[in-house]
Amino acid sequence: MARVPTHPLAEHPLDNLRGKPKCSLPSWHRAYLHTVMLENSLRQCEPFVEGSLLDVGCGQRPYEKTFFARATKYLGADYLSDRSRPDVVCSALDLPFPDCSFDTVVSTEVLEHVPDPHRAVREMQRVLRPGRYLILSTPMYWPRHEVPYDFFRYPYDGLLYLLKQNGLDVVKLFNRGRSYAFLGQVLQHVHPVAARPVTWGINRFFLGCDRHLKHDQITMGWTVVAQKPAS
Repeated sequence: MARVPTHPLAEHPLDNLRGKPKCSLPSWHRAYLHTVMLENSLRQCEPFVEGSLLDVGCGQRPYEKTFFARATKYLGADYLSDRSRPDVVCSALDLPFPDCSFDTVVSTEVLEHVPDPHRAVREMQRVLRPGRYLILSTPMYWPRHEVPYDFFRYPYDGLLYLLKQNGLDVVKLFNRGRSYAFLGQVLQHVHPVAARPVTWGINRFFLGCDRHLKHDQITMGWTVVAQKPAS
């Protein structure tokens, strides 16, 4: 009997790629599995980027010149800190822009740090023009970080509910790795040996297994493209 997908709307970001996937981190890095899945999911979201773009929680603007480069205008919004370079200093809960101001809104690995995610998504939807796209990424697994502002993790049904309740329709959804990539990343976090041959071997083995796995019981996180209805 065929296995029923746990996440029926989701696509694996490496399923249609041949050979070694591109990644900004070397394959021996302990965050390689997380990053290769995140970056390749964002790469497949590039066709949805256009016009004026707002990056909510922009941080150091890591994708301004890569995955978001199709935008004609880039504007970063974030709190001001030594780890951020915002054009506009603000909270994701209160974006200081008029309704329908942007053609594209993006927010990568930010939503888990927002104390009121419904309000944040509602704000992103508000400033997005009708018919245009929100690109959002968020983890389902990652160790505690950005303490004390690490609030949430998002399972499949919870993420879909959050988007639907705030007036957005899912167009694309990527599960960032399956069970083997998840296990490999957990192992990188817990094993005590940081030698490059060891970390490289773990990443290579678990990534190879993950790319041949055909079910999706567990994932490290999600990247989603959601559309604001045209009317």
